[in-house]
Amino acid sequence: MPTALIEPGSYLRVRYSVPKRGLIEYSVEADRPVNTYILDEEGLKEFLGKGEDITSYYGGFYNRYEHHQELRLPFRGWWYLVIDNENHDPVAVHYEVSG
Repeated sequence: MPTALIEPGSYLRVRYSVPKRGLIEYSVEADRPVNTYILDEEGLKEFLGKGEDITSYYGGFYNRYEHHQELRLPFRGWWYLVIDNENHDPVAVHYEVSG
């Protein structure tokens, strides 16, 4: 399970290829609450712009220590797991993705 330290007000973005059947599963454990997003290319652009609402996302949770989700993505190409640290302190996260 990869581990990362995310600085305050920063995020971790990891890119994956959408599997043939579209099924993915991910888990995130953090020592402080974080937000997770499952995004396509359009959703990533919206997230990076931060001024717009993110309307093109497919999963994720807000303000949790533990995140786990299984879902089927309705698109092909790349998908992104974004782990967002809105805390004022660094956050250690462990994450795992399958599918």
